[in-house]
Amino acid sequence: MSQATAPHSVTSSPVSTGQLEEPISRLRVPTEDELPQKLRDIHMRIRKKFGFVPNFLTALSANPGTALRIMAFYEHLFDQSNSHLSASERELIAVVTSVATGCSYCVFNHRPALAAALGDRVLADRIARNHNDVTLAPRERALADLAQKLATTPHSVGSDDFARLRAIGFSEPAILEVLEVSAFFSYGNRLTIALNVLPDPQFFVSA
Repeated sequence: MSQATAPHSVTSSPVSTGQLEEPISRLRVPTEDELPQKLRDIHMRIRKKFGFVPNFLTALSANPGTALRIMAFYEHLFDQSNSHLSASERELIAVVTSVATGCSYCVFNHRPALAAALGDRVLADRIARNHNDVTLAPRERALADLAQKLATTPHSVGSDDFARLRAIGFSEPAILEVLEVSAFFSYGNRLTIALNVLPDPQFFVSA
C-alpha cells in the first residue's frame, strides 16, 4: 500500500482532475455499506494506517472475494517477519515489474515506498523511469534485471539468472520469493491496467 497519509474517502463517484471527471474503475465501485464486514474491516484498517483507501482496493471491491484474496496474499508477501528480502528489495521488484508491464498506477503507488525504503527519493525516481540508466549495487541490479525479464519475456528466464542470484548470496527460498514478488505484481498490474484504475492524488503529494 502507498505511504501517503492524506485523508481520502471511499466512493464510487468520479474524481475531478480540474478539467474533467474520471471514474475510479471501469466497473461500478460499491459503497462501503455494500461490502461484507471482513472487507469493510480491511478498508478501515488501511484508512487508519495510511489515511485513505487506495483506488486499487476500492476497484477490486467490485468483487469482494477478489479483494480479500489479493489483500491476504499482499499482506503476507510484504510481512517482513516472513520475508527473505528487505523492504527496499521488495519495493525495487515492485517498481521495476510495474514499469515493465506499463502499469502507471502501481509505479505511482510504489515509487514513494521505494524512496522511503531506500532513503533516497531521487534514486527511486530514477529507477521508476529506467533502472537500466541507474548505477545499482550487484544485488539490486540482479533483482531488477530478473524482475524486468520475468515481467516481459518470462520464457527467457534461465539457469544463468538463478546462478547469478546464487553467486551474490541469495538462498533458494529467497530466489523463489524474488520470482513470487515479481509475478504477484505482474498479476496485480494486469488487473489494474484492465480496470483502468485512477491513480490516487495522495501518490503525488507524497512523491
